[in-house]
Amino acid sequence: MLHTFVKHMKENGWQITLYENGSDCLSSTITARYTNIPEQWLEFIETVKCMMNAEETVWFLCANDFEPQNDGAFQWNEWEKISLESAVGDKDWEKRIKNFWNSHLPIIMSVKGCYSYYAISMKDGSVVRGAEPEFEECEVIAPSFMAFTDKLSNGELQL
Repeated sequence: MLHTFVKHMKENGWQITLYENGSDCLSSTITARYTNIPEQWLEFIETVKCMMNAEETVWFLCANDFEPQNDGAFQWNEWEKISLESAVGDKDWEKRIKNFWNSHLPIIMSVKGCYSYYAISMKDGSVVRGAEPEFEECEVIAPSFMAFTDKLSNGELQL
């Protein structure tokens, strides 16, 4: 199914780079923080090195994106950091933000129109979408990562 999804995205103008021999280099920071990561997403990031739209305004977070970025690029947890900056001084709000992001692994970031993301819920594996200004207010888009890629592949969902 991953092959079908990648093919569909390429046919729709996405820039995609695949690993030649696969990668197993997901940051230990991520595997320590998120303990219920779906196998299908792990297979995706072991296969796909880079995937972004033609305008470079929407991108899937891949293994290397979870490493510290020193070039001024968005960090994988940029929306969490923005939320925490807004909550400075309000310990309850900060705690709610941290709890939310500890149970939602970002998988797509977007600056197309507004700052938004897709994430996998560690509670049930569903894929959710959220956007500024309240990143932590999100809606379920698909019950799983595979269902999410299916929606993209069959045109039910546009990024």
